[in-house]
Amino acid sequence: MTNRPRGRAVLAAPATALLIGLTGCMGPSASQAPAAEAADASDWGEPTGTVEFWDTNANATLTPVWEGLIADFEAEHPEIDVEYVGLPNSSALQKVDNALASGAVPDVLLVGNDVANLIAQNALTRVDEVFESSGLADASDPTMVDSERGNAPDDGLYKVPLTSLSDVIWYRTDWLAQAGLSEPTSYDEFFERTQQLNAPDENRFGYAFRGGPGSMPPMFAMTYGMSGVGEFFTEDGQATLDDPANVEAFKRYVSLYGSVSAEADLTNDYPKIVAAFDGGSAWATHHNLGSYQDHVKALGAQNVAGVQPFPDEDGVVTATTPAISGLGLMAESDAKAAAWEFIEYMTTTGNSSYAEAVGQVPASLEAQEAPWLQDSQPLREIVETAEDPKTQYVQLPIYLPDYASICKTEMEPDLQAVLTGAMAPEAFLTKYAERFEQALAEYEQYAGR
Repeated sequence: MTNRPRGRAVLAAPATALLIGLTGCMGPSASQAPAAEAADASDWGEPTGTVEFWDTNANATLTPVWEGLIADFEAEHPEIDVEYVGLPNSSALQKVDNALASGAVPDVLLVGNDVANLIAQNALTRVDEVFESSGLADASDPTMVDSERGNAPDDGLYKVPLTSLSDVIWYRTDWLAQAGLSEPTSYDEFFERTQQLNAPDENRFGYAFRGGPGSMPPMFAMTYGMSGVGEFFTEDGQATLDDPANVEAFKRYVSLYGSVSAEADLTNDYPKIVAAFDGGSAWATHHNLGSYQDHVKALGAQNVAGVQPFPDEDGVVTATTPAISGLGLMAESDAKAAAWEFIEYMTTTGNSSYAEAVGQVPASLEAQEAPWLQDSQPLREIVETAEDPKTQYVQLPIYLPDYASICKTEMEPDLQAVLTGAMAPEAFLTKYAERFEQALAEYEQYAGR
């Protein structure tokens, strides 16, 4: 472990509940980078023809939702046809990169945390002007918009926010009731419950661990949530991953694997942890709001709870900032006018229906007032956490062009090495503290600092 200086700057949560704790850009001097020219919509022609839309998070639950909303859109816009292409999240990034290399790109892309990589490849259209002129700027959650601007070195808007989703600790309330146990209110109690409800001989485990694809978001959330370290980079650009408090928290997190989880969890991806949790073989797991509807359908809303990180002894909650899903207009699209009509529809008229179906917070300010949002226990939990002045948010550096590839191609296999004992936890954290510092330095050079 290196001996770099560490910081714990507390980021106060927004006072308004529906801002859900999104902070602005925590990246380095994005506004100092040379600004790319925003697209002029007057050059796009008429909004007619065919729009090819790639859903990069396709699954059995979400695909029918998109298909229904597309049918509604086409009924209102008979001059536009939308071709839906569903890509499973586990392979979407590679397919998008292949499409960019070949030039066979869609018109609209569902974009998540890989937005910086797409911006770096000049794959997305900067839409600031049309976003303002269409009225979307007034209709969208400003904190989500500001957060998206923070992912670009020129402070431009390259992705129109659709929904945001927080990482959540999920657990079975019915298991607790059956065992006569109270719901946990701290990490100590949570870890105690995973032991108390662990019964491997009955194929019932305390925790479903995500050791395979997509394992970094829960690792970051659990590590920082337990450590209380409030920033990913210090002001002088040093990563906090190997802060001593994070080392201790990370060790505690990985201790869940094999002790209160199945050995097979080493390769668990999103479908597997959801199947374990919803299928009755795990009391708890960690995932974002994207799996909420799966849990409700399988278990019933009354039998599952989704909670934010537990507070420390001083009442401080440390959470990673919610991720934002949005729609990107591809730079090489030949149907930009029609594509923008689709984007505008999905982020306004269709926004509430989509957000409710996926169990996420809508970007539309009007949709945020819908009763279904207030009736959702996990969303209420997020709102209450955001309202608490003691809450602090750690901005993960998704603005780094290398962020997605570092997490997926480098960190994921090394986390498995930690779980199997082939790599020390300290070595893992120090390796990637240095790796992110390198990526930050390259970004600063790219941004013109």
